[in-house]
Amino acid sequence: MKRHFLSVVTKAVVGGLVVGCALVLPARVHAQTQAAPPPPPPAPAGAGGLGQGFGEAGQIAISGELNAFFSKTNHAGWTAAITPALDYFIMPSISVGGSVTALIGDDSRTGIGVAARAGYNLNVTENLGAWPIVGIGYAHESSGSGAASISLSGTMAHFYLPILYHIVPHVFAGIGPFYDLRIAGDGNSSYGVRSTVGGWF
Repeated sequence: MKRHFLSVVTKAVVGGLVVGCALVLPARVHAQTQAAPPPPPPAPAGAGGLGQGFGEAGQIAISGELNAFFSKTNHAGWTAAITPALDYFIMPSISVGGSVTALIGDDSRTGIGVAARAGYNLNVTENLGAWPIVGIGYAHESSGSGAASISLSGTMAHFYLPILYHIVPHVFAGIGPFYDLRIAGDGNSSYGVRSTVGGWF
């Protein structure tokens, strides 16, 4: 009788161990084989930087350029001009656009011009970049008064190399040399330094 009782107790203990293992092992296996969460997707190129997003396809840049220059012709004096411009990036880094120029100078000099242009943007660091621009335009100027007035019209090739600093996201300022080359009509070639301030979206 005692042996039978021990046999029953032994079977009960073994059965309990088997049931316990059956419940614990699958939970441990599931915990060990559960996949780690996927890493977050990488940020798109240019995201988060002040200037690194500038120059992507589909962006529009609006800028205002201010320059002061000197004519090559003797005694022609100084001229200051402001040039609002709009540019569209047709593909990464490559822009096309247009500008309108209004100018004033000594000896009652005034003028207006229009131009088409293209540029290539290069982001050097998060804040610093260069945006070389070339274009062709037509300008009309007049100076003097009365019988001494002079009127000039001509076609010019424009070369401009602004170095841009991105102050805050979507806002930049820059400065750089320019050269306006007369290719037809009246007027003279000119050169100088031009500054620009603008934004993009």
